Amino acid sequence: MGFFELFSTALAGFYALIPSYGLAIILLTLAVRLLLLPLSIKQTKSMREMQAIQPEIKRIQAKHKGDRQKMNEELMALYKEHGVNPFGGCLPLLMQFPVLIGLFYVIQKPLKYMGDIVESSALADGLREIPIQINSFLGIHLNCSAGGTLSGSIDPNLTGIEQQLAQSCGRGLATALPYLALVLAMGFTTYYQQKQMQRSTPNSPQAQQMQMITKVMPLLLMVFSFNFPAGVVVYWVTTNLWTIVQQRIILKAHPPVVVGAAAGAVIPKKKAPAAAKATTGSASKASANGGKQPAKTASKPHPSSKKKRKK
Repeated sequence: MGFFELFSTALAGFYALIPSYGLAIILLTLAVRLLLLPLSIKQTKSMREMQAIQPEIKRIQAKHKGDRQKMNEELMALYKEHGVNPFGGCLPLLMQFPVLIGLFYVIQKPLKYMGDIVESSALADGLREIPIQINSFLGIHLNCSAGGTLSGSIDPNLTGIEQQLAQSCGRGLATALPYLALVLAMGFTTYYQQKQMQRSTPNSPQAQQMQMITKVMPLLLMVFSFNFPAGVVVYWVTTNLWTIVQQRIILKAHPPVVVGAAAGAVIPKKKAPAAAKATTGSASKASANGGKQPAKTASKPHPSSKKKRKK
């Protein structure tokens, strides 16, 4: 079974459970997220551990400021000791792209990638007989895009069912509004998800890197998804919503690490005022004498007073 046939088979299987093409895509999204769940939990734990060893990282960086090779060697040894992967945060995101590519082609030309196993499925039969109804979901067509709907352009190479589906997208701003709203939802949920992770790991290298990613990534994805089939954008929005809820649960189970406490730092006590010190000192002496204040020593008379008495 080929790469694209794998996704068409999965969609056909979920469609057999719930006869809705849009819900089949959402179920496929949840299945992918469940498969990636152990990796996501490991990623969150790794980021927490990175936050805990920040003082040690800064100490190594300061110690080998002029020797980059030695600094990298000691940092890698530190990461290995604590079981931390500094690039682990990018792995769940990177693993989403093969799924996006697979869905992109399968939704555009679904019958092309349905092999012998899926040819007689309910999804394949529906796409042959009533393709427009099958692709309709919550007022949009899963095969259409915001950019294609605005421009109204149709690929001249499309034939048969693909051409029929492309013509069903319509054109104009009013028709494109639901697709534009879906693209905006994808951008907002991407931004919120990354901001959530950034807030959870303050003062860490990941947080500094995430600041740039948080600004750029949602905009880039919105530009790309402008010409993506709506089914792919539905997948991405569902992924973001799942990740937001998942991160909230995982971060609650693994609260932030206090960097000073993790490094064994001792918070210095505030110095007591001079008057308080004197009071404390006299109180301690009194307790040593059974609670009695020490007797005052008699002051010696001034020499001048002695002379006056003699006279």
